[in-house]
Amino acid sequence: MSEPIMPLSANARLFIWFRVLFNARFYYPIFTILFLDLGLSLGEFAALNVVWAVTIVLLEVPSGALADRYGRRPLVIAASVLMVLEMLVLCAMQPGQPEVVFWLFVCNRILSGAAEACASGADEALAYDSLPPAERTTLWPNVMAQLMRYSAVVVVFTSISGAWLYTQWVKWPVVLCLISALACLAVAWRMTESWAKPTQATVWHSIGATWRDILRTGAWIWHSQVAFALIVVGLVFDSLVRVFMTVNSNFYRLIGIEDAWFGVIGSATALLGLLLASSMKWATLRLGGVVNFVGLGALLWLGLWGVAAARPGWWGVLGVVPLFVGMRFLHFFLSHYMNAIVPSEQRATALSFRGLSMNLAYGGMTLLFGWHTAWLAQDMNLSAQDMAVFTQSLQWWPWFFMVMLLATAGLLGWRHLNPKPMEA
Repeated sequence: MSEPIMPLSANARLFIWFRVLFNARFYYPIFTILFLDLGLSLGEFAALNVVWAVTIVLLEVPSGALADRYGRRPLVIAASVLMVLEMLVLCAMQPGQPEVVFWLFVCNRILSGAAEACASGADEALAYDSLPPAERTTLWPNVMAQLMRYSAVVVVFTSISGAWLYTQWVKWPVVLCLISALACLAVAWRMTESWAKPTQATVWHSIGATWRDILRTGAWIWHSQVAFALIVVGLVFDSLVRVFMTVNSNFYRLIGIEDAWFGVIGSATALLGLLLASSMKWATLRLGGVVNFVGLGALLWLGLWGVAAARPGWWGVLGVVPLFVGMRFLHFFLSHYMNAIVPSEQRATALSFRGLSMNLAYGGMTLLFGWHTAWLAQDMNLSAQDMAVFTQSLQWWPWFFMVMLLATAGLLGWRHLNPKPMEA
């Protein structure tokens, strides 16, 4: 039985719809093969993802600081406008022109990264601070559970329809994403401001104040053991798994799954969010953070062994299901625990720091994947696009993750033994 949403603020309900529409990407099931089928290489694909990540890195924290100083609603609206432009660029693409397509993808990735940066932190902070202060820690899991359920339903629809429509006309998934972006803009426009610092300062003073806010929040995260641990664990758990999410359509081709089934797989994994929403809420409220994250790490490691094994057919798909389950739990946990400890006046900036760190790690892991693939190709005397190279690369992934886990445990253990005093 789903939780009622009536006690939630209007902003919280609109936040759910904003996130659902913002992530309603009909082209996601065919994202990787869209790049490859248009004539781009895996190396160019990796480079474009780095462009996306770098854009977020440059804009994420400043946009969060602007949201905390001047209001979250303008940033959410800006994110929607950028999404509309992002989709218009995709609509302009024409198959059979790899050089033009590459630069259009560069433009698309920059707009997409800017949209992600503007939305990251601002939308969540806007919704969270709209809830009654005394009830935020109990109401927010309800918001996230509702978001997971609605997102699952929409992803099922977008995955099945997007993959099928791609076979009918390559532009259909993009056109539908444009419509979703326009709806997202309409939802963002209806939101009301929940936090804004009044200011009469000059432009230069405002810029300086914004950067001081960034540095102050960064210092707070560095001195807070819990916030620091959440960000480090988040980027370690997210980075390698997100690279797999990016190339999963190529993985499905590797294990012999036909392209027409990609949307069905995406729908099935989305339903996990619908089925597990109550479990995520229960784990968040009933179990400790350490227990939740240790169990999550084990689950993700299991899924990466499924990636490395790459068993043919549907057994291979079943082997990577723990990754899809784990990623949903990860973002649920990070949202709950981070919002519970961050002061309201720093919320959007702190959440942007979280997003920044995870995207930096994702960009670094994407570069490592591209370099490792090229190195293996040279060592095997094969083309980097050869499936044998891709297969060999996947076998290293569980060990990469294990090394990162050990490094993380060592870093957090050292921080625990050498605590840094919190600033007043």
